[in-house]
Amino acid sequence: MGVRLTLMDRARLERDGVPVPLEPRFMAVLIRLAVDAGKNVEVDDISRDVLLPRPGSSDSLRLRRSHVHKCVSALRKALDPDRPGDASALLITDRGSNPSYRLELGAGEIDLLRFEHLISVARGAPPLQAINALEEALRLWRGRPLVDVRQHDWARRRIVPLTQAYDEGRRRLMELYAGIGRVDRAIETANALLADHPDDPEIRRLLPAFYQGYAPTAVNVRRLAPSGCVISVCAGDLFDQNDAHLVVGFSDTFETNTENDFLVSRASVQGQLLHRLYGGDHRALDRELRKALRNAPGTVESRAVKRYGKLTRRPIGTVAVLHQGGRRIFAVAYSRVGADGVRAQSSVKDMRHSLDQLWLAVRAEGQHRPVAMPVVGSGLARIYELDREGLIELAVGSFLEHARRGRLADELRIVVPQAELPRIDMGRVDELIRRL
Repeated sequence: MGVRLTLMDRARLERDGVPVPLEPRFMAVLIRLAVDAGKNVEVDDISRDVLLPRPGSSDSLRLRRSHVHKCVSALRKALDPDRPGDASALLITDRGSNPSYRLELGAGEIDLLRFEHLISVARGAPPLQAINALEEALRLWRGRPLVDVRQHDWARRRIVPLTQAYDEGRRRLMELYAGIGRVDRAIETANALLADHPDDPEIRRLLPAFYQGYAPTAVNVRRLAPSGCVISVCAGDLFDQNDAHLVVGFSDTFETNTENDFLVSRASVQGQLLHRLYGGDHRALDRELRKALRNAPGTVESRAVKRYGKLTRRPIGTVAVLHQGGRRIFAVAYSRVGADGVRAQSSVKDMRHSLDQLWLAVRAEGQHRPVAMPVVGSGLARIYELDREGLIELAVGSFLEHARRGRLADELRIVVPQAELPRIDMGRVDELIRRL
C-alpha cells in the first residue's frame, strides 16, 4: 500500500494502511515539503516558513537549521524506516550551495495533490471523463485543507486557490450533470453551491430551470469506463433503441409461443420481441432461431419427460444471433425451464456463464456498435440471490471484464422500463458502476 498523506482535513500519515503518529512540528515540516512535493525546498525556507523563532528569542540561523535537520531525521524514520538517513528514497537531500530537501511523493499518495490533478484533468476532458474526474476530486474535499498549518501565509496562499477550485469543480459538474440528463444530480449540486453562496445570481437563475420539467424517475446514469466505452443505465423502451444491438434473454428451450400467456408471457422481453419485431408470428421467429442454432449442441427430450413446449434443450449460455438488417438480436439462454415446460429458473452462476458467452458473441458479431439490454434476471428467471441493482452490477462487471481484453462495444446500455424505476435505487446503481 505504501505511504499515504492526508492534507484535505486534519493531517494524517499512513504507512501500509497503518497510522504513523508525528509530533506537530514534524508534521508541519512534512506538510511544507508535501505542498511542493517533487521540488527542492531549501532548509532556510522550511525554517522560516514552519519553525518560526520563539517571541523574544535569539535563535540563530544555525540553531534553526539544526531544528530542521532533526525534523527531517524523524520524518525519514516515519516515512522510510527501512532506508535510514540519506539512503531514504522518499525524502531526498540536495547538498548544493543552498541545502534543500525533496519529498518524493506524488498525486497518488497525497490527497491534496490528487485533488488538484483531477480538477486540472477535468478542465480539458470530454463530458463523461470530466464527470468521473470531478466526482473523484470532490470526494476528497473535507472542507478544511491544510487546517494544521492554516496560520502560515504560505498555507493560506494555497488554501485560497484550493477553495476556488472546489467551487469551480462543483459548478462544472452541475452543468455536466444537466447536459447528460442527470437533473437530479444537477439540482443536488446546485443546492450545495447555493448553501455556500446564497447570493450567487447564476445559481439562483439555473435552479428553477433545472426543476422545470424535472421528473424524479427520469434518471440516467452514464459513465466512461477505463476501456473507453460508455456504460449507461437509462429509463426507456428496449425496443426503441434503434441505434443499438439488442440482448434478449431466453430459457434453454428458446420457447416463443405466447398463446394465452402460458409458455411465454406477452409482457416479457421475449414476448415483446415476438410481437414487436416479428408481428406475433412465432413460427417466423422459430425459423430464425433454428437457423442461428443449427450448429449449437442440444439434447432432445421426450414428451413423456417434458409435458409442454419445445423438446430440444440447449446448454446454458447458448447464444443465437438473429439478424435484422444491420442490427443484431443476441438471444441468450440463461435460465432452465422445468420438467413441466412452463416455469424457468436461473442462478447467479448460470447468469455469469451466460454473460461470458454473450460478450464473446458480441465481440464476434457486434462490430463495436452499442449494445442495449434489459435488467436480465429480474423477471421470471427468478434469480433470488440478487436484487435489481445487483443484477445490473453483475452485467456491467462482466462486460467490463471482457472489454479490458480489447474493444467490445462503444456502449453498454441497460434499459429500464419507466414503470420499474421506482423499484431501483439509481443512486446505488451509480455508485456500483463507479466502483467497477
